[in-house]
Amino acid sequence: MELEELKSAWAQQAQRIEQLEIHALQAWREPRQQALRRKLRWFSGMQLAWLLAWIVLTVLAASFWIENRHVPQQLLTGLAFHLYGIAAIWVAVTRALLAMRIDGSDAPVLAQQLRLAQLRRFTAFTELGLGLPWFCLWLLALQWFCVQRLGLDLYAMAPGWFMATLGVGVVAMLAGVGVARWAVRHLDERHWLRRGLDNLSGQSLARAQRQLREIEDYRM
Repeated sequence: MELEELKSAWAQQAQRIEQLEIHALQAWREPRQQALRRKLRWFSGMQLAWLLAWIVLTVLAASFWIENRHVPQQLLTGLAFHLYGIAAIWVAVTRALLAMRIDGSDAPVLAQQLRLAQLRRFTAFTELGLGLPWFCLWLLALQWFCVQRLGLDLYAMAPGWFMATLGVGVVAMLAGVGVARWAVRHLDERHWLRRGLDNLSGQSLARAQRQLREIEDYRM
């Protein structure tokens, strides 16, 4: 009987220790999960703010090219920003949905890590995709401003300079695409250029991913 009592007491003690470990793990993980959710909600909120801004810009671009549709260069300027705004709206909505899918999920940590990695890749890719066109768009933005506020058409005033500057922008944009593709394929992740491309996804997402890794490592 003493041996059976000893076995029972040992089993109860082991069960209590296991429960304490579970509670300790939950106490350690809970604030990190909450911090992760805060970062994802902040990211989603920023995307919704950008969404509203790009909706306004897209509407303004549409009114500009409709109003100036009889002038080819002004029509193309307005259409360029209209299409860019639509693309930016799609990007903002998609990012927010991907972030909310992670935030509202009770999936295992590994599944959350995969979803967050997907969000980081999409964010980095779209940051590059939305950023590189500004090698050309800055000139079109200046054209838009001058026509709308000053009544000046830069293309009509200096068509050679305008087209040459736009051509340089196109070359720079294509070069940026080439450099980015080469860096992703050939450079080590520790290289400064590769790190710069990876950081396009934003520091908040990078910190969120580190916290998920900590949670997974501690659980293991």
